[in-house]
Amino acid sequence: MSGVLIVKPEPHGAPPNVAGSGAVNLLTPSPKEVWVAPSTAPVEIQIDLGVPTTIDSFFLGYTNAAPGATWALATKTAPGAGHSGLHDGPMRAADSLGPRHHAFKRLAAPVTSRYFSIALYQAGPTPIYAGALILGQAFEKYRERGSDRTLIDTGIRNDLPDGGFNTGDGVVKAQFAFSFVDLTDEERNRLYAIKRDRGLRKPVLVVEDADLAAGQNEAIHYGVFERFQAYERTNPRKTRWAGSVLQWL
Repeated sequence: MSGVLIVKPEPHGAPPNVAGSGAVNLLTPSPKEVWVAPSTAPVEIQIDLGVPTTIDSFFLGYTNAAPGATWALATKTAPGAGHSGLHDGPMRAADSLGPRHHAFKRLAAPVTSRYFSIALYQAGPTPIYAGALILGQAFEKYRERGSDRTLIDTGIRNDLPDGGFNTGDGVVKAQFAFSFVDLTDEERNRLYAIKRDRGLRKPVLVVEDADLAAGQNEAIHYGVFERFQAYERTNPRKTRWAGSVLQWL
Protein backbone atom coordinates (compact mmCIF):
# COMPACT_ATOMS: atom_id res chain seq x y z
CA MET A 1 0.00 0.00 0.00
CA SER A 2 1.30 3.43 -0.93
CA GLY A 3 0.17 6.80 0.31
CA VAL A 4 -1.79 9.22 -1.81
CA LEU A 5 0.42 10.46 -4.66
CA ILE A 6 0.07 14.03 -5.94
CA VAL A 7 2.04 14.76 -9.12
CA LYS A 8 2.52 18.25 -10.54
CA PRO A 9 3.28 18.05 -14.27
CA GLU A 10 6.79 19.20 -15.14
CA PRO A 11 6.96 21.67 -18.05
CA HIS A 12 8.26 20.45 -21.41
CA GLY A 13 10.89 22.26 -23.42
CA ALA A 14 9.23 21.21 -26.68
CA PRO A 15 6.14 19.26 -27.80
CA PRO A 16 6.60 15.48 -27.74
CA ASN A 17 8.17 14.08 -30.90
CA VAL A 18 6.12 11.12 -32.09
CA ALA A 19 4.65 9.85 -35.35
CA GLY A 20 0.94 10.27 -35.90
CA SER A 21 -1.39 13.23 -35.53
CA GLY A 22 -1.91 15.70 -32.69
CA ALA A 23 1.27 15.15 -30.65
CA VAL A 24 0.84 18.59 -29.06
CA ASN A 25 -2.51 17.39 -27.67
CA LEU A 26 -0.63 15.23 -25.17
CA LEU A 27 0.24 18.44 -23.30
CA THR A 28 -3.05 20.33 -23.57
CA PRO A 29 -5.17 20.36 -20.39
CA SER A 30 -8.24 18.70 -21.92
CA PRO A 31 -7.85 14.91 -22.30
CA LYS A 32 -10.46 15.01 -25.07
CA GLU A 33 -7.78 16.46 -27.35
CA VAL A 34 -5.80 13.35 -28.27
CA TRP A 35 -2.74 12.15 -30.11
CA VAL A 36 -3.39 9.24 -32.48
CA ALA A 37 -0.70 6.81 -33.66
CA PRO A 38 -0.33 6.43 -37.44
CA SER A 39 -0.81 2.66 -37.40
CA THR A 40 -0.77 -0.38 -35.14
CA ALA A 41 3.02 -0.64 -35.42
CA PRO A 42 5.14 0.04 -32.29
CA VAL A 43 5.62 3.77 -31.72
CA GLU A 44 7.93 5.82 -29.48
CA ILE A 45 7.16 9.16 -27.82
CA GLN A 46 10.34 11.25 -27.50
CA ILE A 47 10.18 13.76 -24.63
CA ASP A 48 12.41 16.83 -24.12
CA LEU A 49 11.87 18.58 -20.78
CA GLY A 50 14.24 21.38 -21.78
CA VAL A 51 16.52 21.01 -18.73
CA PRO A 52 17.61 18.03 -16.60
CA THR A 53 14.66 17.25 -14.32
CA THR A 54 14.16 14.77 -11.50
CA ILE A 55 11.28 12.42 -12.28
CA ASP A 56 9.76 9.41 -10.55
CA SER A 57 6.22 9.28 -12.00
CA PHE A 58 4.95 8.72 -15.55
CA PHE A 59 1.33 9.01 -16.68
CA LEU A 60 -0.13 8.42 -20.14
CA GLY A 61 -3.85 8.79 -19.73
CA TYR A 62 -7.16 8.48 -21.57
CA THR A 63 -5.91 5.78 -23.90
CA ASN A 64 -7.70 3.03 -25.80
CA ALA A 65 -5.07 0.51 -24.71
CA ALA A 66 -6.10 -3.07 -25.39
CA PRO A 67 -5.63 -5.72 -22.67
CA GLY A 68 -2.30 -6.83 -24.19
CA ALA A 69 -0.83 -3.35 -24.76
CA THR A 70 2.53 -2.61 -23.14
CA TRP A 71 4.73 0.42 -22.58
CA ALA A 72 8.45 0.85 -21.94
CA LEU A 73 9.95 3.88 -20.18
CA ALA A 74 13.53 5.04 -20.68
CA THR A 75 15.90 7.95 -20.27
CA LYS A 76 17.98 9.27 -23.18
CA THR A 77 21.27 11.15 -23.32
CA ALA A 78 20.07 12.98 -26.44
CA PRO A 79 16.93 12.87 -28.58
CA GLY A 80 16.61 9.28 -29.80
CA ALA A 81 20.01 8.24 -28.42
CA GLY A 82 21.55 6.80 -25.25
CA HIS A 83 18.71 4.50 -24.20
CA SER A 84 18.57 3.46 -20.53
CA GLY A 85 15.50 1.41 -19.62
CA LEU A 86 13.42 2.29 -16.55
CA HIS A 87 10.30 0.11 -16.79
CA ASP A 88 8.55 -2.28 -19.16
CA GLY A 89 5.10 -3.70 -18.53
CA PRO A 90 1.33 -3.59 -19.20
CA MET A 91 -0.16 -0.21 -20.05
CA ARG A 92 -3.47 -0.77 -18.31
CA ALA A 93 -4.95 -2.55 -15.33
CA ALA A 94 -6.52 -5.86 -16.35
CA ASP A 95 -9.76 -4.96 -14.51
CA SER A 96 -10.04 -1.40 -15.85
CA LEU A 97 -13.69 -0.44 -16.28
CA GLY A 98 -12.89 1.85 -19.21
CA PRO A 99 -13.76 3.04 -21.75
CA ARG A 100 -10.53 5.03 -21.25
CA HIS A 101 -7.53 3.38 -19.66
CA HIS A 102 -4.63 5.01 -17.81
CA ALA A 103 -0.99 3.97 -17.78
CA PHE A 104 0.80 5.04 -14.58
CA LYS A 105 4.16 4.07 -13.13
CA ARG A 106 6.08 5.36 -10.14
CA LEU A 107 9.72 4.31 -10.14
CA ALA A 108 11.37 2.84 -7.06
CA ALA A 109 13.83 5.75 -7.11
CA PRO A 110 13.81 9.10 -8.94
CA VAL A 111 15.97 9.66 -12.03
CA THR A 112 17.28 12.91 -13.44
CA SER A 113 17.41 13.53 -17.17
CA ARG A 114 16.39 16.04 -19.80
CA TYR A 115 15.31 13.40 -22.31
CA PHE A 116 12.86 10.54 -21.80
CA SER A 117 10.99 8.17 -24.09
CA ILE A 118 7.85 6.05 -23.91
CA ALA A 119 7.61 3.13 -26.33
CA LEU A 120 4.11 1.75 -26.95
CA TYR A 121 3.15 -1.65 -28.28
CA GLN A 122 -0.42 -2.54 -29.21
CA ALA A 123 -1.57 -5.22 -31.61
CA GLY A 124 -4.23 -4.31 -34.20
CA PRO A 125 -6.73 -3.57 -35.43
CA THR A 126 -6.96 -0.07 -33.86
CA PRO A 127 -4.03 2.38 -33.56
CA ILE A 128 -3.45 3.57 -30.02
CA TYR A 129 -4.30 7.07 -28.87
CA ALA A 130 -3.82 9.08 -25.67
CA GLY A 131 -5.11 12.36 -24.25
CA ALA A 132 -2.73 13.30 -21.42
CA LEU A 133 0.99 12.96 -20.71
CA ILE A 134 2.52 13.83 -17.33
CA LEU A 135 6.03 13.41 -15.99
CA GLY A 136 6.76 14.60 -12.47
CA GLN A 137 7.95 13.80 -8.97
CA ALA A 138 5.22 12.58 -6.65
CA PHE A 139 4.39 14.00 -3.25
CA GLU A 140 3.37 11.01 -1.12
CA LYS A 141 1.47 10.95 2.15
CA TYR A 142 -0.82 8.43 3.84
CA ARG A 143 -4.29 9.84 4.27
CA GLU A 144 -6.54 10.02 7.27
CA ARG A 145 -9.44 7.59 7.27
CA GLY A 146 -12.88 8.99 6.55
CA SER A 147 -12.84 10.83 3.22
CA ASP A 148 -12.70 8.96 -0.08
CA ARG A 149 -14.12 8.81 -3.61
CA THR A 150 -17.60 9.88 -4.69
CA LEU A 151 -19.41 10.33 -8.01
CA ILE A 152 -20.72 13.52 -9.59
CA ASP A 153 -23.36 13.58 -12.34
CA THR A 154 -23.04 16.74 -14.46
CA GLY A 155 -26.45 16.19 -16.08
CA ILE A 156 -29.72 17.80 -15.06
CA ARG A 157 -32.62 16.13 -13.26
CA ASN A 158 -35.82 17.83 -12.14
CA ASP A 159 -38.51 16.01 -10.21
CA LEU A 160 -41.91 16.31 -11.89
CA PRO A 161 -45.26 16.57 -10.07
CA ASP A 162 -46.45 13.33 -11.65
CA GLY A 163 -43.58 11.42 -10.05
CA GLY A 164 -41.40 11.30 -13.16
CA PHE A 165 -38.26 13.21 -14.02
CA ASN A 166 -37.12 15.80 -16.52
CA THR A 167 -33.52 14.98 -17.41
CA GLY A 168 -30.69 16.47 -19.42
CA ASP A 169 -27.59 14.67 -20.61
CA GLY A 170 -24.28 14.90 -18.78
CA VAL A 171 -21.49 12.62 -17.61
CA VAL A 172 -20.68 10.84 -14.38
CA LYS A 173 -17.21 11.53 -13.02
CA ALA A 174 -15.31 11.08 -9.79
CA GLN A 175 -14.38 13.40 -6.97
CA PHE A 176 -11.69 12.23 -4.55
CA ALA A 177 -11.36 13.84 -1.12
CA PHE A 178 -8.47 13.24 1.27
CA SER A 179 -6.91 14.66 4.42
CA PHE A 180 -3.37 14.38 5.75
CA VAL A 181 -3.31 14.42 9.53
CA ASP A 182 0.38 14.63 10.42
CA LEU A 183 2.19 16.76 7.83
CA THR A 184 5.64 17.90 8.86
CA ASP A 185 6.58 21.49 8.11
CA GLU A 186 8.60 20.29 5.12
CA GLU A 187 5.67 18.25 3.75
CA ARG A 188 3.25 21.11 4.33
CA ASN A 189 5.51 23.52 2.47
CA ARG A 190 5.90 21.15 -0.47
CA LEU A 191 2.15 20.57 -0.71
CA TYR A 192 1.55 24.31 -0.41
CA ALA A 193 3.91 24.88 -3.35
CA ILE A 194 2.02 22.33 -5.49
CA LYS A 195 -1.37 23.86 -4.69
CA ARG A 196 -0.10 27.40 -5.29
CA ASP A 197 1.35 26.39 -8.67
CA ARG A 198 -1.79 24.55 -9.81
CA GLY A 199 -4.51 26.74 -8.36
CA LEU A 200 -8.04 25.54 -9.14
CA ARG A 201 -7.60 25.58 -12.93
CA LYS A 202 -4.39 23.76 -13.87
CA PRO A 203 -4.26 19.96 -14.17
CA VAL A 204 -2.82 17.77 -11.45
CA LEU A 205 -2.55 14.00 -11.10
CA VAL A 206 -3.73 12.30 -7.90
CA VAL A 207 -3.40 8.55 -7.31
CA GLU A 208 -5.26 7.06 -4.35
CA ASP A 209 -2.86 4.14 -3.94
CA ALA A 210 -0.20 3.14 -6.48
CA ASP A 211 -0.04 -0.43 -5.12
CA LEU A 212 -3.67 -1.45 -5.55
CA ALA A 213 -4.10 -5.02 -6.79
CA ALA A 214 -7.63 -4.28 -8.04
CA GLY A 215 -9.42 -1.16 -9.26
CA GLN A 216 -6.23 0.75 -10.04
CA ASN A 217 -7.55 2.50 -13.15
CA GLU A 218 -10.44 4.07 -11.22
CA ALA A 219 -8.07 5.17 -8.43
CA ILE A 220 -6.12 7.43 -10.83
CA HIS A 221 -7.51 10.96 -11.06
CA TYR A 222 -6.37 13.47 -13.67
CA GLY A 223 -8.17 16.68 -12.83
CA VAL A 224 -8.08 19.94 -10.88
CA PHE A 225 -8.15 20.80 -7.20
CA GLU A 226 -11.80 21.38 -6.28
CA ARG A 227 -11.30 23.90 -3.50
CA PHE A 228 -8.70 25.12 -1.03
CA GLN A 229 -9.04 24.79 2.72
CA ALA A 230 -6.91 26.24 5.48
CA TYR A 231 -4.50 23.82 7.10
CA GLU A 232 -4.82 23.26 10.84
CA ARG A 233 -1.99 23.14 13.36
CA THR A 234 -2.33 19.98 15.44
CA ASN A 235 0.87 20.43 17.45
CA PRO A 236 4.00 22.61 17.14
CA ARG A 237 5.53 20.40 14.42
CA LYS A 238 2.50 18.83 12.71
CA THR A 239 -0.39 20.09 10.63
CA ARG A 240 -3.62 18.62 9.23
CA TRP A 241 -4.70 19.57 5.70
CA ALA A 242 -7.76 18.39 3.75
CA GLY A 243 -8.22 18.65 0.00
CA SER A 244 -10.15 17.26 -2.94
CA VAL A 245 -9.70 16.82 -6.66
CA LEU A 246 -12.29 16.75 -9.46
CA GLN A 247 -11.72 14.31 -12.31
CA TRP A 248 -11.41 15.81 -15.80
CA LEU A 249 -13.35 13.97 -18.50
